[in-house]
Amino acid sequence: MGTLNLSLVVPSSGIHRLPSKHCLQKPFPAIQNSNFGTVVIEPDGIDLSHSPVDIFRYHNSLLSSYVKNGTLDKAHGLFEEMPHRNEVSWATIISGYTRSGDYLKVFDLLNEMWEEGLRPNEFAMGSLIKASSGLKDVCIGRQLHGWWIRSGYGIDVYVETSLVTMYANCGCLADARRVFDGVSVSCLSDGPLWNSIIAAYVLHECWNEAFELFIRMVLSGCVAPTKFTYASMISACTNAREEMYGKIVHGMVIKDGEFNDTMMGNSLVTFYAKCRMLQDANRVFESICTKSVVSWNSIIAGNEQNGEEVAAIGLFRRMIELGHSLLPNRITFLSVLSSVSKLSALNPGKEIHARLIKSFLEPETSISNSLITMYSKCKEVGKASLVFERLPFKDMVTWNSMITGFDQNEQPERCLELFKKMLSQAVKPDDHTYTAILAAVSSLPSEFRYVKLGKEIHGYILRRAVLNGVTTFTSNAILTMYAKSYQIENAEKVFKGMSEKDNYSWNAMMDGYSMNGRPEDSIKIFLDKHEKNLPFDYLTFSIVLTACGRLVSFNLGKQFHALTVKNIDGWGKIHPNHLLSVNNSLISMYSKCGSISDAALLFSRMRRRDVFSWTAMITGYAHHGMAYESLEFFDRMKQDGVKPNSITFLGLLTACSHAGLLEEGQHYFSSMNRDHNLNPSIEHYACMVDLFGRAGHFEQALEFVKSGSTHFNSVTGGCLSLWKVLLGACHAHQQLELGVSAAMKILELEPEDETTHILLSNLYSAKGMWEDAIRVRSLMREKGLKKDIGCSWLEAESKRHLFVAGDVSHPQRKEIYRKLEEVNRRCRKTGYVPMTEYALHDVDKLQKEAIVGCHSEKLAVSFALLQNGNGRKHGVIRVIKNLRICGDCHNWMKFTSSVENRDIVVRDSCRFHFFKDGICSCGDYW
Repeated sequence: MGTLNLSLVVPSSGIHRLPSKHCLQKPFPAIQNSNFGTVVIEPDGIDLSHSPVDIFRYHNSLLSSYVKNGTLDKAHGLFEEMPHRNEVSWATIISGYTRSGDYLKVFDLLNEMWEEGLRPNEFAMGSLIKASSGLKDVCIGRQLHGWWIRSGYGIDVYVETSLVTMYANCGCLADARRVFDGVSVSCLSDGPLWNSIIAAYVLHECWNEAFELFIRMVLSGCVAPTKFTYASMISACTNAREEMYGKIVHGMVIKDGEFNDTMMGNSLVTFYAKCRMLQDANRVFESICTKSVVSWNSIIAGNEQNGEEVAAIGLFRRMIELGHSLLPNRITFLSVLSSVSKLSALNPGKEIHARLIKSFLEPETSISNSLITMYSKCKEVGKASLVFERLPFKDMVTWNSMITGFDQNEQPERCLELFKKMLSQAVKPDDHTYTAILAAVSSLPSEFRYVKLGKEIHGYILRRAVLNGVTTFTSNAILTMYAKSYQIENAEKVFKGMSEKDNYSWNAMMDGYSMNGRPEDSIKIFLDKHEKNLPFDYLTFSIVLTACGRLVSFNLGKQFHALTVKNIDGWGKIHPNHLLSVNNSLISMYSKCGSISDAALLFSRMRRRDVFSWTAMITGYAHHGMAYESLEFFDRMKQDGVKPNSITFLGLLTACSHAGLLEEGQHYFSSMNRDHNLNPSIEHYACMVDLFGRAGHFEQALEFVKSGSTHFNSVTGGCLSLWKVLLGACHAHQQLELGVSAAMKILELEPEDETTHILLSNLYSAKGMWEDAIRVRSLMREKGLKKDIGCSWLEAESKRHLFVAGDVSHPQRKEIYRKLEEVNRRCRKTGYVPMTEYALHDVDKLQKEAIVGCHSEKLAVSFALLQNGNGRKHGVIRVIKNLRICGDCHNWMKFTSSVENRDIVVRDSCRFHFFKDGICSCGDYW
């Protein structure tokens, strides 16, 4: 077909000359009359010796029957055999091809119709306009519209309705509205016309205008809404998250008796599910009399999207029980596989995979992509790889899913191999690929070659993005990679160099500062974001609460807790998973800030809990010396059906270590692999070394050091950490020979390690071997190594007050020492005696008493007592110390809590000590 320009009168803008993307060979002809003559057609076995009018009626009726039944081949054959055809014949066959979606054929028929001297009637014109709508060709649509006006047919509601739909589908909403506004008053009683204009506004996401038209339609009283009207309005309410309007429409649906319609019920299920009203969605679903596959898909997807994955799987099984009367389709499987992935439920995943194979759906790309994700999240990356290799056609999502799967299963090397394979097959990576591969790089061991690899990938991305620049999505991934690789300065450069920052960018920078030991900068980023009036999301608050926990700032954490509640209340309905994430961060923050009671209270009020919720409480109790509470929570966790992870067992082993529970610790270590299919990491071995070392069982501790060293590569520092833990235990128990041996092992690989030199020097000092101690100290000076200065701090009146041993820099130093002396006198009267053995200096007893008497934590507590006085009404004193508390200070704190009637919490480098009425939560075992 050639290209044609037509002068057409278009209602909106006068006369246009518009080229058509598709083809019209000639202008519409003038109206002509056809002289049919006498025709006798005798199909097989039928005698048609009737008038020409009867023959036309018969063939047109038969033609219409073929079209309505979808047998377009028969219809076309009959149409070609008809020697004479009228407007009805042409309208019928054009309608058939329009319904079939063969829009180009429709316009071929139009050209043939012109050649016979006929013009389209209103029914043919409606089909032609629908065909131009299907082609998304507004030029042909405008030509048809202009010709219709010039032909003098006048206004026909069927044609006007088709025009509204055509303009809307072609993106010309204003033209669609002009057509609607130009119809006569009599046409406003036509329901399909109203449906078309309302659907047009819904299509263009103009929700308010759609609501206004619906209200106008109802108030006019000329026409009643139909199920199609309600379907459009429910769609509008769903996308606009207008709960109130949606419920009103639901009421109207019930009142008008349209609720029993399956399509209407499906729309309402989707509406309630997307508006986070899952109970209502479930009720509507159960009330649908005839449930279709779409009904089941809607409710399964609704439950999955609202965090009710177990319910979604249960609904899928109910659907399967219906047998062959209702078979799940591709959409069903995608939704239920997503639920299985979120739960990491391997057995249901295998069952679904088997059904996919029986249904011959496994080779479908999107299904296989979901299977790859499911198996990866279930820690069966080998099965995911098999699905990947068997898939005949791999799209971008397939490659990304497999790369992400390897990353999630801690196989970064295989991520890199697959990335190279992807490039070798000329598959161009996208933003999601970069995110996955950069995440894999950041999880590799932090050696120079891997940091260099991350920079190389960064350079590759920059070279690929010379023309269009690096997208915000990819920049975020680069920023995160540098932050996780402890290259925070490079992360800062990426952040500052980003031309556009989204919410993830700010969150990533906040999280980067927090995990790189700069929680103060994390909070500064939050405040900077607040000053710029940028939006917060649940992740922002999770990160800032985590930063407060790392900063051990109880007062600041409480303030951010209040701000979090205020913002969540302002968001309306929040996704259950997002609320769960915030609550988990709050539990962790309170436990890390020394208020395990607040953490426990928050935990008890949570409606939903996951493995992170339970683990946060188990770990919190462990660090507060409440070992039996920790073990009890583990039992409750199992009863609740929550599977523990490796971090859970770290908390349990820490609890056992801090309480000297040897048998229990051995049991939990053994059960990791035996009962839970979890392989102990180097951290778990370190906990076992600590467990036996604290208890003085050095033979067992040494066995675990040697066993762990065979499992982990010493080059990566694995076995080094075990020797360091053993050295710490030797220092605590003054085990000179084994301690020196452990120190030598460490210094072979890390000759510049300051802590090892300090512990070794202290070990010699404790044994009175002053020359050896001095030699180690001299060696430190030669190497330029410096001892970490012991310091303690606390918060008072929104300020942080820092103290060091023998501090004379504080503005209130005279009052502090006066208060310390007063407390010492009262403690001595109740039985306190300074433990001078913790003064590791070769001086006399009085000097040793003076040294231990002005340790930083004692000064901090004295300052707090000076501020508020004694008595529990003044609250808990919270002190943070960067080193381990010594035995003398620990003893002094017990006496002070009693004589001053104050609760004192001290967090040292290992754990919390809660002093009350002369007793410590650790039971003097730390």
